[in-house]
Amino acid sequence: KPLDPRPCGSPLPRFATLRACLRACLLLSRGCAGMKRKSSEEFEELAQTFEQTDSEGDAAWFSVEYGRHELYVHPASKRVCTEVDGDVIGEFDPDAGEVVLFAEDAEASGATELQPNLAAEAHLNMQSGWLEEYRSKGLLCLGGQSSSGWLREGLLEGVQSELGIMLASGMLSDLHTQLASVRSDRVVYLQLQPEADGESEGVGGDLLDAVACPPCCLEVVRLLEGLAHVLDRHLDLGLRRPQRCMAACYESGAFYTAHRDNEHDSTTGQWKNSRLMTAIFYANAPSWPAESGGALRCHVGVEPAGVQDDAASQRTSSVQPVDVFPAGGRVVLFDSRRLLHEVLPTSEKRLALSIWFVSAPSESDG
Repeated sequence: KPLDPRPCGSPLPRFATLRACLRACLLLSRGCAGMKRKSSEEFEELAQTFEQTDSEGDAAWFSVEYGRHELYVHPASKRVCTEVDGDVIGEFDPDAGEVVLFAEDAEASGATELQPNLAAEAHLNMQSGWLEEYRSKGLLCLGGQSSSGWLREGLLEGVQSELGIMLASGMLSDLHTQLASVRSDRVVYLQLQPEADGESEGVGGDLLDAVACPPCCLEVVRLLEGLAHVLDRHLDLGLRRPQRCMAACYESGAFYTAHRDNEHDSTTGQWKNSRLMTAIFYANAPSWPAESGGALRCHVGVEPAGVQDDAASQRTSSVQPVDVFPAGGRVVLFDSRRLLHEVLPTSEKRLALSIWFVSAPSESDG
Protein backbone atom coordinates (compact mmCIF):
# COMPACT_ATOMS: atom_id res chain seq x y z
CA LYS A 1 0.00 0.00 0.00
CA PRO A 2 1.81 3.12 -1.21
CA LEU A 3 2.35 6.08 1.06
CA ASP A 4 2.50 9.76 0.12
CA PRO A 5 5.66 10.33 -1.96
CA ARG A 6 8.53 11.86 0.00
CA PRO A 7 11.41 13.65 -1.80
CA CYS A 8 14.77 12.21 -0.73
CA GLY A 9 17.48 13.72 -2.92
CA SER A 10 18.26 10.53 -4.84
CA PRO A 11 16.49 9.33 -7.97
CA LEU A 12 14.10 6.41 -7.99
CA PRO A 13 15.48 3.18 -9.42
CA ARG A 14 14.04 1.77 -12.59
CA PHE A 15 10.47 0.53 -12.54
CA ALA A 16 11.51 -3.13 -12.76
CA THR A 17 13.34 -2.73 -9.47
CA LEU A 18 10.23 -1.35 -7.81
CA ARG A 19 8.25 -4.30 -9.15
CA ALA A 20 10.87 -6.63 -7.67
CA CYS A 21 10.63 -4.84 -4.35
CA LEU A 22 6.84 -5.09 -4.40
CA ARG A 23 7.14 -8.77 -5.19
CA ALA A 24 9.49 -9.20 -2.21
CA CYS A 25 7.00 -7.47 0.04
CA LEU A 26 4.21 -9.73 -1.18
CA LEU A 27 6.42 -12.72 -0.42
CA LEU A 28 7.17 -11.34 3.04
CA SER A 29 3.47 -10.98 3.69
CA ARG A 30 2.88 -14.69 3.06
CA GLY A 31 1.64 -16.35 6.20
CA CYS A 32 0.94 -13.13 8.14
CA ALA A 33 -2.08 -13.52 10.38
CA GLY A 34 -5.03 -11.51 9.13
CA MET A 35 -3.18 -10.35 6.02
CA LYS A 36 -5.19 -10.63 2.82
CA ARG A 37 -3.12 -11.92 -0.07
CA LYS A 38 -2.96 -9.43 -2.95
CA SER A 39 -4.26 -10.59 -6.30
CA SER A 40 -2.34 -10.12 -9.56
CA GLU A 41 -4.72 -7.26 -10.43
CA GLU A 42 -3.91 -5.52 -7.15
CA PHE A 43 -0.21 -6.07 -7.81
CA GLU A 44 -0.49 -4.37 -11.19
CA GLU A 45 -2.41 -1.50 -9.61
CA LEU A 46 0.37 -1.00 -7.08
CA ALA A 47 2.98 -1.20 -9.82
CA GLN A 48 1.18 1.50 -11.86
CA THR A 49 1.09 3.74 -8.78
CA PHE A 50 4.85 3.52 -8.37
CA GLU A 51 5.43 3.99 -12.10
CA GLN A 52 3.44 7.25 -11.91
CA THR A 53 5.44 8.34 -8.85
CA ASP A 54 8.63 7.65 -10.76
CA SER A 55 7.56 9.77 -13.70
CA GLU A 56 6.92 12.72 -11.39
CA GLY A 57 10.49 12.57 -10.12
CA ASP A 58 9.65 11.91 -6.46
CA ALA A 59 11.06 9.04 -4.38
CA ALA A 60 8.36 6.98 -2.68
CA TRP A 61 8.20 4.93 0.47
CA PHE A 62 5.88 1.98 0.74
CA SER A 63 4.90 -0.23 3.64
CA VAL A 64 4.55 -3.96 4.12
CA GLU A 65 3.00 -5.89 6.97
CA TYR A 66 5.46 -8.31 8.59
CA GLY A 67 3.65 -10.36 11.23
CA ARG A 68 2.12 -7.78 13.53
CA HIS A 69 4.66 -5.15 12.47
CA GLU A 70 4.64 -2.64 9.63
CA LEU A 71 7.91 -1.99 7.83
CA TYR A 72 8.68 0.92 5.51
CA VAL A 73 10.82 0.38 2.42
CA HIS A 74 12.61 3.08 0.42
CA PRO A 75 13.90 1.48 -2.81
CA ALA A 76 15.98 4.49 -3.88
CA SER A 77 18.29 4.26 -0.85
CA LYS A 78 17.64 0.53 -0.20
CA ARG A 79 16.57 1.31 3.37
CA VAL A 80 14.08 -0.73 5.41
CA CYS A 81 12.85 1.25 8.43
CA THR A 82 10.40 1.07 11.31
CA GLU A 83 8.79 4.29 10.06
CA VAL A 84 9.32 6.76 7.23
CA ASP A 85 12.88 8.09 7.68
CA GLY A 86 13.07 6.04 10.90
CA ASP A 87 15.61 3.58 12.31
CA VAL A 88 17.19 1.44 9.61
CA ILE A 89 16.59 -2.25 10.39
CA GLY A 90 17.26 -3.85 7.02
CA GLU A 91 18.20 -3.46 3.39
CA PHE A 92 16.46 -3.94 0.06
CA ASP A 93 18.43 -6.02 -2.44
CA PRO A 94 17.25 -4.89 -5.91
CA ASP A 95 19.07 -7.68 -7.75
CA ALA A 96 17.49 -10.47 -5.72
CA GLY A 97 14.24 -8.59 -5.18
CA GLU A 98 14.47 -9.32 -1.46
CA VAL A 99 14.03 -7.39 1.74
CA VAL A 100 16.72 -8.53 4.20
CA LEU A 101 16.27 -7.64 7.85
CA PHE A 102 19.16 -7.13 10.25
CA ALA A 103 17.26 -9.02 12.96
CA GLU A 104 20.11 -11.48 13.49
CA ASP A 105 22.16 -8.68 15.05
CA ALA A 106 19.72 -8.71 17.96
CA GLU A 107 21.38 -11.94 19.10
CA ALA A 108 24.46 -10.00 20.24
CA SER A 109 22.37 -7.52 22.22
CA GLY A 110 22.33 -8.62 25.85
CA ALA A 111 24.50 -11.68 25.19
CA THR A 112 26.06 -13.06 28.36
CA GLU A 113 29.17 -14.99 29.35
CA LEU A 114 28.98 -18.74 28.86
CA GLN A 115 28.29 -20.84 31.92
CA PRO A 116 29.79 -24.32 32.44
CA ASN A 117 27.66 -27.44 32.65
CA LEU A 118 29.18 -30.52 34.32
CA ALA A 119 26.97 -33.02 32.48
CA ALA A 120 27.84 -31.52 29.10
CA GLU A 121 31.55 -31.41 29.89
CA ALA A 122 31.55 -35.03 31.08
CA HIS A 123 29.80 -36.14 27.89
CA LEU A 124 32.25 -34.26 25.70
CA ASN A 125 35.29 -35.65 27.52
CA MET A 126 34.03 -39.19 26.87
CA GLN A 127 34.47 -38.58 23.13
CA SER A 128 37.84 -39.16 21.48
CA GLY A 129 39.52 -36.57 19.28
CA TRP A 130 36.69 -34.03 19.60
CA LEU A 131 38.97 -31.00 19.89
CA GLU A 132 40.99 -31.79 16.77
CA GLU A 133 37.77 -32.70 14.95
CA TYR A 134 36.30 -29.26 15.51
CA ARG A 135 39.57 -27.45 14.89
CA SER A 136 40.23 -29.16 11.56
CA LYS A 137 36.70 -29.43 10.16
CA GLY A 138 34.72 -26.75 11.98
CA LEU A 139 32.20 -29.50 12.78
CA LEU A 140 31.53 -31.75 15.75
CA CYS A 141 28.75 -34.37 15.98
CA LEU A 142 27.87 -35.95 19.32
CA GLY A 143 25.66 -39.00 19.61
CA GLY A 144 25.70 -42.23 17.64
CA GLN A 145 23.23 -45.07 17.76
CA SER A 146 22.39 -44.25 21.39
CA SER A 147 22.28 -40.53 20.77
CA SER A 148 19.88 -39.83 23.64
CA GLY A 149 21.70 -41.95 26.22
CA TRP A 150 23.64 -39.03 27.71
CA LEU A 151 20.47 -37.08 28.58
CA ARG A 152 18.67 -37.37 31.88
CA GLU A 153 15.68 -39.67 31.75
CA GLY A 154 12.60 -37.99 30.27
CA LEU A 155 14.37 -34.88 28.93
CA LEU A 156 14.06 -35.76 25.23
CA GLU A 157 10.40 -36.65 25.69
CA GLY A 158 9.86 -33.39 27.57
CA VAL A 159 11.34 -31.33 24.72
CA GLN A 160 9.24 -33.24 22.20
CA SER A 161 6.11 -32.53 24.23
CA GLU A 162 6.89 -28.81 24.57
CA LEU A 163 7.60 -28.42 20.86
CA GLY A 164 4.49 -30.44 20.02
CA ILE A 165 2.33 -28.07 22.06
CA MET A 166 3.86 -25.01 20.38
CA LEU A 167 3.38 -26.60 16.97
CA ALA A 168 -0.25 -27.54 17.65
CA SER A 169 -1.03 -24.04 18.91
CA GLY A 170 0.28 -22.43 15.72
CA MET A 171 3.25 -20.71 17.36
CA LEU A 172 5.69 -21.84 14.66
CA SER A 173 5.57 -19.70 11.52
CA ASP A 174 6.82 -20.13 7.97
CA LEU A 175 7.38 -16.37 7.72
CA HIS A 176 11.02 -15.83 6.70
CA THR A 177 12.97 -13.07 5.07
CA GLN A 178 14.20 -15.71 2.60
CA LEU A 179 12.13 -16.87 -0.33
CA ALA A 180 10.12 -20.10 -0.11
CA SER A 181 12.50 -21.57 -2.70
CA VAL A 182 15.32 -21.18 -0.15
CA ARG A 183 13.71 -22.62 2.98
CA SER A 184 10.34 -24.12 3.90
CA ASP A 185 10.59 -24.85 7.62
CA ARG A 186 8.49 -23.28 10.38
CA VAL A 187 10.16 -21.59 13.33
CA VAL A 188 9.59 -19.87 16.65
CA TYR A 189 12.15 -17.87 18.65
CA LEU A 190 12.43 -18.68 22.35
CA GLN A 191 13.42 -16.09 24.93
CA LEU A 192 15.97 -17.62 27.30
CA GLN A 193 15.45 -15.18 30.14
CA PRO A 194 12.71 -12.65 30.90
CA GLU A 195 13.40 -9.03 30.04
CA ALA A 196 13.38 -6.50 32.84
CA ASP A 197 10.50 -4.02 32.91
CA GLY A 198 11.10 -1.28 30.39
CA GLU A 199 14.08 -3.10 28.89
CA SER A 200 14.14 -3.59 25.15
CA GLU A 201 16.48 -5.42 22.83
CA GLY A 202 15.88 -2.89 20.10
CA VAL A 203 14.00 -3.06 16.85
CA GLY A 204 15.66 -6.21 15.57
CA GLY A 205 14.78 -8.13 18.72
CA ASP A 206 11.20 -6.88 18.64
CA LEU A 207 10.76 -8.17 15.10
CA LEU A 208 11.73 -11.66 16.18
CA ASP A 209 8.69 -11.90 18.51
CA ALA A 210 10.02 -14.49 20.93
CA VAL A 211 8.06 -16.52 23.43
CA ALA A 212 9.29 -17.76 26.80
CA CYS A 213 11.48 -20.83 26.51
CA PRO A 214 9.77 -23.81 28.23
CA PRO A 215 11.74 -25.65 30.94
CA CYS A 216 12.89 -28.77 29.08
CA CYS A 217 14.01 -26.74 26.07
CA LEU A 218 15.85 -24.40 28.44
CA GLU A 219 17.59 -27.38 30.05
CA VAL A 220 18.82 -28.47 26.62
CA VAL A 221 20.06 -24.96 25.88
CA ARG A 222 22.09 -25.09 29.12
CA LEU A 223 23.66 -28.35 27.92
CA LEU A 224 24.53 -26.78 24.55
CA GLU A 225 25.97 -23.79 26.39
CA GLY A 226 28.10 -26.13 28.47
CA LEU A 227 29.48 -27.82 25.36
CA ALA A 228 30.26 -24.43 23.82
CA HIS A 229 31.94 -23.38 27.08
CA VAL A 230 34.39 -26.30 26.86
CA LEU A 231 35.24 -25.59 23.21
CA ASP A 232 35.64 -21.91 23.97
CA ARG A 233 37.98 -22.66 26.86
CA HIS A 234 40.27 -24.72 24.62
CA LEU A 235 40.08 -22.64 21.45
CA ASP A 236 39.64 -19.12 22.88
CA LEU A 237 36.79 -18.31 20.51
CA GLY A 238 35.32 -15.44 22.54
CA LEU A 239 31.82 -16.94 22.61
CA ARG A 240 28.85 -15.42 24.38
CA ARG A 241 25.34 -16.80 24.85
CA PRO A 242 22.51 -14.84 23.17
CA GLN A 243 19.14 -14.20 24.77
CA ARG A 244 17.25 -16.25 22.19
CA CYS A 245 17.29 -19.65 20.57
CA MET A 246 15.10 -21.07 17.81
CA ALA A 247 12.85 -24.10 17.47
CA ALA A 248 12.24 -25.37 13.94
CA CYS A 249 9.91 -27.91 12.39
CA TYR A 250 10.46 -29.41 8.95
CA GLU A 251 7.35 -31.23 7.79
CA SER A 252 7.15 -33.64 4.87
CA GLY A 253 8.93 -32.16 1.86
CA ALA A 254 10.51 -29.26 3.78
CA PHE A 255 14.13 -28.26 3.16
CA TYR A 256 16.70 -25.48 3.54
CA THR A 257 19.16 -24.84 0.71
CA ALA A 258 22.93 -24.57 1.20
CA HIS A 259 24.06 -21.54 3.22
CA ARG A 260 26.30 -20.36 6.01
CA ASP A 261 24.89 -18.93 9.22
CA ASN A 262 27.25 -15.95 8.93
CA GLU A 263 28.60 -14.63 5.65
CA HIS A 264 31.55 -12.37 4.96
CA ASP A 265 30.78 -9.26 2.93
CA SER A 266 33.68 -8.83 0.53
CA THR A 267 32.61 -5.25 -0.22
CA THR A 268 32.70 -3.98 3.36
CA GLY A 269 35.11 -6.57 4.76
CA GLN A 270 32.67 -7.22 7.60
CA TRP A 271 30.68 -10.20 8.82
CA LYS A 272 26.94 -9.87 8.32
CA ASN A 273 26.05 -10.83 11.89
CA SER A 274 27.62 -11.83 15.20
CA ARG A 275 27.30 -15.62 14.97
CA LEU A 276 30.44 -17.64 15.69
CA MET A 277 29.23 -21.13 16.61
CA THR A 278 25.97 -22.92 15.78
CA ALA A 279 24.65 -25.61 18.11
CA ILE A 280 21.72 -27.86 17.18
CA PHE A 281 19.81 -30.38 19.27
CA TYR A 282 17.50 -32.81 17.48
CA ALA A 283 14.21 -33.60 19.21
CA ASN A 284 13.03 -36.55 17.14
CA ALA A 285 12.82 -40.28 17.86
CA PRO A 286 16.24 -41.67 18.89
CA SER A 287 16.23 -43.84 15.76
CA TRP A 288 16.00 -41.94 12.46
CA PRO A 289 16.07 -44.12 9.30
CA ALA A 290 18.20 -42.86 6.44
CA GLU A 291 15.32 -43.36 4.00
CA SER A 292 13.38 -40.60 5.79
CA GLY A 293 15.83 -38.00 4.46
CA GLY A 294 16.10 -34.75 6.40
CA ALA A 295 19.85 -35.03 6.89
CA LEU A 296 21.96 -31.99 7.74
CA ARG A 297 24.41 -32.09 4.84
CA CYS A 298 27.68 -30.45 5.86
CA HIS A 299 30.00 -29.46 3.02
CA VAL A 300 33.22 -29.85 4.97
CA GLY A 301 36.22 -28.30 3.22
CA VAL A 302 34.25 -25.73 1.20
CA GLU A 303 35.87 -22.68 2.75
CA PRO A 304 34.31 -19.22 2.42
CA ALA A 305 35.87 -17.14 -0.35
CA GLY A 306 38.14 -14.25 0.56
CA VAL A 307 38.57 -15.19 4.23
CA GLN A 308 42.00 -15.99 5.59
CA ASP A 309 43.00 -16.68 9.17
CA ASP A 310 45.83 -18.20 11.19
CA ALA A 311 44.03 -21.53 11.60
CA ALA A 312 43.72 -22.19 7.86
CA SER A 313 46.82 -24.39 7.79
CA GLN A 314 45.28 -26.74 10.37
CA ARG A 315 42.11 -27.31 8.38
CA THR A 316 41.19 -30.15 6.10
CA SER A 317 41.75 -29.26 2.43
CA SER A 318 39.55 -31.89 0.80
CA VAL A 319 35.83 -31.45 0.26
CA GLN A 320 33.99 -34.03 2.39
CA PRO A 321 30.18 -33.89 2.35
CA VAL A 322 28.97 -35.27 5.69
CA ASP A 323 25.32 -36.21 6.22
CA VAL A 324 24.11 -35.99 9.82
CA PHE A 325 20.73 -37.61 10.38
CA PRO A 326 18.55 -35.89 13.01
CA ALA A 327 18.21 -38.72 15.54
CA GLY A 328 16.66 -37.56 18.79
CA GLY A 329 19.26 -36.42 21.34
CA ARG A 330 21.98 -35.91 18.73
CA VAL A 331 23.93 -32.65 18.95
CA VAL A 332 25.82 -30.85 16.20
CA LEU A 333 28.18 -27.93 16.75
CA PHE A 334 29.84 -26.08 13.90
CA ASP A 335 31.62 -22.90 12.88
CA SER A 336 28.88 -20.44 11.82
CA ARG A 337 31.26 -18.50 9.57
CA ARG A 338 32.89 -21.45 7.93
CA LEU A 339 30.59 -24.44 7.41
CA LEU A 340 28.42 -24.51 4.30
CA HIS A 341 25.41 -26.67 5.14
CA GLU A 342 21.86 -27.51 4.06
CA VAL A 343 18.86 -29.51 5.23
CA LEU A 344 17.85 -32.15 2.71
CA PRO A 345 14.13 -32.71 2.05
CA THR A 346 12.50 -34.83 4.72
CA SER A 347 9.62 -37.26 4.53
CA GLU A 348 9.04 -37.20 8.30
CA LYS A 349 8.37 -34.39 10.74
CA ARG A 350 11.78 -33.12 11.87
CA LEU A 351 12.21 -31.06 15.06
CA ALA A 352 15.30 -29.18 16.19
CA LEU A 353 16.48 -26.56 18.68
CA SER A 354 19.21 -24.20 17.46
CA ILE A 355 21.25 -21.56 19.22
CA TRP A 356 23.93 -19.31 17.76
CA PHE A 357 26.73 -18.41 20.16
CA VAL A 358 27.97 -14.94 19.27
CA SER A 359 30.91 -12.60 19.57
CA ALA A 360 30.85 -9.54 21.77
CA PRO A 361 29.18 -6.61 19.91
CA SER A 362 32.45 -4.75 19.44
CA GLU A 363 34.02 -7.80 17.78
CA SER A 364 31.26 -8.39 15.25
CA ASP A 365 31.84 -5.18 13.32
CA GLY A 366 34.80 -6.34 11.34
